[in-house]
Amino acid sequence: MPSAIEKTFGPCIILAGAGTGKTYKIVEKIEYLLKNNLYQPEKIVCLTFSNEAANSLRTKILPILKDDREPIMRTFHAFCSDLIKKHGKNIGITENFRIMTPEDAKIILHKHFKIQPYYCHRYISTIGTAKDLGIKIEELDKYFIENMNALGNPNLEKTLENLNFTLKTSHLKKESYHKKSGLSELIERHQKLLDLRKFVQTWKAYEKIKKIKNFQDYSDLNKNAIDLLEKNPHLANEFDYIIVDEFQDTNKMQFDLLKLISPKKNITVVGDLNQSIYRFRGAYKENFNLFKKHFSVRDEEIFTLTKSFRSPDSVLNLAHQLIEYNYEKKEDCFKVENAHNRKGEKAQVYELKNAKEETRKIIEIVKHEIGKGTPENEICIMFRTHQQSRMLKKAFEYEKIPYIAIASNSLLKIPIVKKVVDYLKIINSIKTKTNNSEHSWWNLIHEANLPDSDLINLGKFIKNNKEEDLNKELTENIQKFNLSEEGKIKFGIITKKINDLVPHASEDIQKLILKLYEITGISSEASDKENFLCLQKLHEITQEYSETDSPDIDSFINHLKIMETLDIEIDAPSAQESGIRIMTLHATKGLEYKVVIVTNLAQKRFPMEKIGNNSIIPPELSPELKEMLKPIPEVERKYIIKEYETKNQLLEERRLCYVAFTRSKENLYLTYAKEYGNKKYLPSQFLNEVEYKKNPDILFIEDNEEKYLEPNLEIKPAQIQNNLKNIKFSPSSLLLFDECQKKYEYKYIYNMPEPIPLSWEAIKLGSFVHHVAEIGTKSLIKEEKEFIILAKTLQAEEKWEFVNLDEAIPLIRVFFERNKNKYSKDSKTEINLQANIEGINFIGYADRIDFTDKGVEIIDYKTGNTIVKPKARDWQLGFYALAAKDKYGKIYKLTLDMLKKEKPIEFVLDSKGNAVESISGRMSFNLDEVKEQLIETAKKILACYQSGFKPCPIEKNCEFCNEYVWNI
Repeated sequence: MPSAIEKTFGPCIILAGAGTGKTYKIVEKIEYLLKNNLYQPEKIVCLTFSNEAANSLRTKILPILKDDREPIMRTFHAFCSDLIKKHGKNIGITENFRIMTPEDAKIILHKHFKIQPYYCHRYISTIGTAKDLGIKIEELDKYFIENMNALGNPNLEKTLENLNFTLKTSHLKKESYHKKSGLSELIERHQKLLDLRKFVQTWKAYEKIKKIKNFQDYSDLNKNAIDLLEKNPHLANEFDYIIVDEFQDTNKMQFDLLKLISPKKNITVVGDLNQSIYRFRGAYKENFNLFKKHFSVRDEEIFTLTKSFRSPDSVLNLAHQLIEYNYEKKEDCFKVENAHNRKGEKAQVYELKNAKEETRKIIEIVKHEIGKGTPENEICIMFRTHQQSRMLKKAFEYEKIPYIAIASNSLLKIPIVKKVVDYLKIINSIKTKTNNSEHSWWNLIHEANLPDSDLINLGKFIKNNKEEDLNKELTENIQKFNLSEEGKIKFGIITKKINDLVPHASEDIQKLILKLYEITGISSEASDKENFLCLQKLHEITQEYSETDSPDIDSFINHLKIMETLDIEIDAPSAQESGIRIMTLHATKGLEYKVVIVTNLAQKRFPMEKIGNNSIIPPELSPELKEMLKPIPEVERKYIIKEYETKNQLLEERRLCYVAFTRSKENLYLTYAKEYGNKKYLPSQFLNEVEYKKNPDILFIEDNEEKYLEPNLEIKPAQIQNNLKNIKFSPSSLLLFDECQKKYEYKYIYNMPEPIPLSWEAIKLGSFVHHVAEIGTKSLIKEEKEFIILAKTLQAEEKWEFVNLDEAIPLIRVFFERNKNKYSKDSKTEINLQANIEGINFIGYADRIDFTDKGVEIIDYKTGNTIVKPKARDWQLGFYALAAKDKYGKIYKLTLDMLKKEKPIEFVLDSKGNAVESISGRMSFNLDEVKEQLIETAKKILACYQSGFKPCPIEKNCEFCNEYVWNI
């Protein structure tokens, strides 16, 4: 019988275990085909999933070629792109089309259709998934029409508004649980159809704009290549033999493409089902079975590679024991063994007390390995998510251990790039005569390291004058700011640079940015290679933007704002060429290292247990689910899908762990902590599955020591000019301090401007509903239609013209129905509440106070959909009660009127100060305890004014401290 290499006609499946040399087998097979003149080199196609893999294959193949004719070695996307450029005219596609990344697509949705960031990400991801699964817009249209007919073709928006109104006021009528549950299910069904309709409308508009701009997204490349081959089947004659690497990662459309380019069925696929870790990207688990069926594969045409040239048996045994849990029949899981019978050292499993000690242990392991001669670039530390690695990166910097993080930093968050962008924003603000530069001014002043007293003065001026011509005020007369001599010099340098740059504001952005580098001296600041590369990349981005969009600075700044809004990151270049490798588990696929350290092996961290089942695509259309769901009654489908997704996510997480273990060439270390972020965690079930405490291939070590050393950080007392006794604390300021001391310091001492919100629309909507509620309450409006007329009248004012009444009126209807029998002529609105407790001043604002026979009710409205955290809720309502009782008498009830939620949260107060939620009684707090907490937090703040504000510990992963303190 022929070997896998000699099987050159018809289909061939090579199941390659981890480290068994599949790349070598592919090269060996191509060499065999060429040396035996079985196929012309240019008619052999080898498809991979990464440019690195394609380039690696090409490097290995070139030395064996006889002439300049070579096989086609490309990624799926590149192969399809080449095919369309060559023959696309046959289906109406010109060869000069541009390939659009998912990030480009999100920008188009936001820029042209005003789609909000969350939906930009969701829609583009769903469009890609639908195309990869072969689901067409027409199928979604048909599904929508059929389900609308089943519901009686309702007006979705109006029906949803009425259903939500009924649900959110059902507590007033004391409706039964079953009735409310039925309402919730009806709302969910209508909402999914509305979401689907909006998505399909967006998808159609997206396709139109792509056609106008001659764009192709990644999924289009597959889809259009298939369309081209279906209409022109003779094009498949250009290819005689097909080889596919990592076949387990192919999606449905890629498999359809393979069928079309190999009509003669001369095809070899190489893969490992145990390394299928890209289901979330659309990898289709049935492709192996579909391949066998379509290509009529016989048992003798399936080959297994079971001898590993990478990992020792000690590692392979663990990996096999783990992955067996993915098989119903364990005999179906073939075992991989070391090709040279190398036993290897035992894997080491460390249990640590907390995340800090886990970091300390990882550093000890790294130092031990370096000490015994292991090269730094042969040590890889793996995390399940990027966020889990931040504390280790900072610890490495503190220990001066070089490292390379495969997930790069974001270019626009690199300090020297942020500085350039701040200059650009100020120049553009001056050019366009707009007042939107306060953040950039504050950033430049803060970065210039002025004395604290000067930063406080300038910050206060920026805060108080942001509505004025701030650029003019700051650049024309610095004497008025009462700065120190050092402050005058440093601030004067900033203003001179800006004044020198203004005359160049109309130049093309790629020229302007070079002029900015020169005038500001930033290019000379970039003495290290990394900063130089970052500035170089920023200039390249401005060049590309000028060529493809616009050379105007205002357009470019708007482009950067959209990227920031959408949280789109550009990878910063790295000058680091050697060091310890730090990467996520998904990024390790196809790599190998002498030493592998897999971290965070705690349940819920790895495996992760979040099930994302928020797909817009109806499961009934999913190739993976539709056959399974056909016999299932509709009411049961949601639970069946959840169970199915839970099971499949665990299978994939286990495969991910298998991939991690089998990257090791020599030593494998596994670590976990019993506590992360002050929460207790159990060991990962994957550790239990390999019987980590009694496995002969594992050395288990409990390390209960506490030896982690915090990085040194100078903490300076706050310089504040006014009397500390005059400071007034609001519940929100106390909560901010409780969340992050540094955030409090920057906002309340250095007057850092408020961050630009992701959605002004949501903030405007909330302010508008509050305003309507206040006026309607004061006017004693007692009819719903009068409230709606009031809303329409106010919305006509310039201040509120951008408020969407379709979103506001449902909230106003709920407000009115819940409150119409509560407010009276005695009610008070927008109440300023102040209190002096133990010599400390507190202040807050309540939306409304009502007076009842039982006492005073204090109401606060919430128009958002986010859940109010218990501490925030208790401190806010508790302060209202403490501050109001002396002036308004007995406080009877405290209410958070959550207008987007099913019901308000109402707390009834007893004589002992206990506030108990009125319906279920499950939520409660005590006024005396809240009072103590408020006083204690205020005293901590006052102490920090003297001793300094501390950053959050790195393990907390505070975004603010990461950026402004830890620089990670």
